[in-house]
Amino acid sequence: MKNLTIALALLLITTLFLGCKQSTENTPNTNATTVKNEETLGKAQIKTLPVDIQGKDILQEILAAYQGKVVLVDFWATWCPPCRRALLEIDAIKPQLISQGATFIYITGETSPLAEWRQTIQDVEGDHYRLTDAQWESLLTELHVPGIPAYILVGKDGEEIYSNLTQGGYPGNATLKPLIEKAL
Repeated sequence: MKNLTIALALLLITTLFLGCKQSTENTPNTNATTVKNEETLGKAQIKTLPVDIQGKDILQEILAAYQGKVVLVDFWATWCPPCRRALLEIDAIKPQLISQGATFIYITGETSPLAEWRQTIQDVEGDHYRLTDAQWESLLTELHVPGIPAYILVGKDGEEIYSNLTQGGYPGNATLKPLIEKAL
């Protein structure tokens, strides 16, 4: 019992301080069928993609719908404590940035159980994509994302302004807010 307690404590500490690696839990994604706005759930807009879109094409397909906008893309999961803390932290600056024209996109995979994901995103204003396992794995692999949370900021011209995909972790409001405001 003591060994189990120690192992669980080490796992928690590692997750809290190093960020989250991908989980392999398999929960079917019944939403990914077409590129469209599926539904509004609280503050969230649930969006879907065709399941045959893979790798970097996923991000290109998503960003194509936001041409001419400043977009912050957040790669996250419900089971990731640093991801969930970041969702709360950014809420302090998000309303002002949205009122200025910024768009927030949240991407996760089937490792976020559907019911928990739906419950969590109700209070997270933005556009939410829940990819299939194959899409999630191929996207993170091609973008070289070792762990989440991770972020990309894209300007109105579609060019990347900021990325921490290869480092991960929430960069903080003090870093993101000025970058987003400048891009607006």
